Amino acid sequence: MLKRMIILGMLTAILLVLFLVKTQTTAPVSNLSNDSSEYKTVEYKITKIKDDQYYGQSDDGTKIVFSAESIDSGDKIQVNDEVICYFEKDNIGKGLVKIEKK
Repeated sequence: MLKRMIILGMLTAILLVLFLVKTQTTAPVSNLSNDSSEYKTVEYKITKIKDDQYYGQSDDGTKIVFSAESIDSGDKIQVNDEVICYFEKDNIGKGLVKIEKK
């Protein structure tokens, strides 16, 4: 019984030390904003505008088509402008959230 009490005391002391070390250490500072932690961003260059449809292409050749309703800012986007598209992390294919002019 005495051995069990000693082992329990040692394990409790180790747990207490680990808890104190965890609470005293600071978390690393991240330069990411909330938008980039919640969303995946991709940059596109606008190649064509037809009616309310914007056509863009990224540096790796990926293409996108979106409507004017997706544009978050009030900036006027023109051909050859660069935009940042925010997608839901879990659903990149259909999760377009917003678009900002770069």
